[in-house]
Amino acid sequence: MTSVEKMEVLISNVLKVGVILSAVLILLGLTILVATGDTSYPQGVMDIDWLIWGDPFFSPSHIIFLGFLTLIATPVMRIAASIVVYLKMNDRSFATITALVLIILIVSFTLGIG
Repeated sequence: MTSVEKMEVLISNVLKVGVILSAVLILLGLTILVATGDTSYPQGVMDIDWLIWGDPFFSPSHIIFLGFLTLIATPVMRIAASIVVYLKMNDRSFATITALVLIILIVSFTLGIG
């Protein structure tokens, strides 16, 4: 298997795991919602404090939100995996460009939270 094929397999696995984990979390939240009838949701902005210390932590809305957050984070993890693969392939120019894209994404997410 060539290094390019290995890269494609690794990136494909990252995307698969992210989408499957997201689907599991969303389905779990929906199942709890149907089982308990708890349709509560946080008032105002869902920020990092709510994500980490949400009250109650295992409410259906919290689990569903984690599922959507996982789905949003999946492409970001793909970019991070690409950096590792490019570095292993000794392709520093693509690794640098991809790292800059990742930094721009992280900065834009951080500025959007505040």
